[in-house]
Amino acid sequence: MEDLFGNNYSEKPVHINIYADEVQNKECPYLGHSWHYIGIIIEDLSNPLLTDIVGERFKYNFDNNSPYYEKNNKIVHWTDISSHDEKNICKRWLEYVTNPKKSKDKFYSYILGLNDSFLQKEEFDIEDEFNSKYNKFFRTAVTYSLKVFFPNRKIIIENIFHEEGQQQYNKYFPWHIIYKLSDEENIHFNCEEINFLPKDHNKNTNSNMVQLCDLILGISTTIIHGIADENSRRFNYIKELIDIYSPMFCRMIDNPSNIKSHYQYTRRMMINFFPKEKTELGDIERFKNQFYTKRELYYIEKHSKQQCLPF
Repeated sequence: MEDLFGNNYSEKPVHINIYADEVQNKECPYLGHSWHYIGIIIEDLSNPLLTDIVGERFKYNFDNNSPYYEKNNKIVHWTDISSHDEKNICKRWLEYVTNPKKSKDKFYSYILGLNDSFLQKEEFDIEDEFNSKYNKFFRTAVTYSLKVFFPNRKIIIENIFHEEGQQQYNKYFPWHIIYKLSDEENIHFNCEEINFLPKDHNKNTNSNMVQLCDLILGISTTIIHGIADENSRRFNYIKELIDIYSPMFCRMIDNPSNIKSHYQYTRRMMINFFPKEKTELGDIERFKNQFYTKRELYYIEKHSKQQCLPF
């Protein structure tokens, strides 16, 4: 919008927290390519998400003397889900995320999948190759998601949270994104470094969001790449969760801008992949049109014998 003098103006600034996690070295079941994934959840602090996620975890029963409290207090990690209690926490979170009546204007997520087999190793630090790649594309993922989710808004980032891991020991990662994005006109920071969180939400309540990010990344990459052991009891838990999330995920992949979907995911949940093809270093247009959304979903094709249909 413009004022009487032709100057652009927008709504009041949005204050946010960013939560992030990653998945490394997932093999494509079709071509054998190696993939890394970056997952981001953004919380608009004027519509707090963390409060809802904690509430859904405990079914809004916070009495620690209740016989159900410990059942709902389990640490959730996608690759380790092995009990009804862990599965049920995930189920409530996924039902919340896929229900726009609950999560619209609260839950924002973005996943960026990187085809490592198509990236040129010469462009990255050979002594710390993964972190060099991650640092660059983490910044890309944050910038893109903020501009899509909050267009023409002044964005104030209060905190960036990331699960504890190798990135915290990299000499650049904890501060580099803040340094680089401080030059963006509409992005401002009230933090100086990334805050690394443990997985355990009993140590830090914000770790609930890290677990949620792990869940969204884990279930998304499982739908894309499949699951190795389908004969385990754990697979029954995984299948139940995928049945909840996959209908919306298929629509995101097949028709990312479909505003008619009753999930109402447009401009609040996205996934992109990069690059579409391997290019030569000397090609000046090598990154043009290299981001894409459609992908073969191995789990879906294996279990339904057909591809996802557009909504």
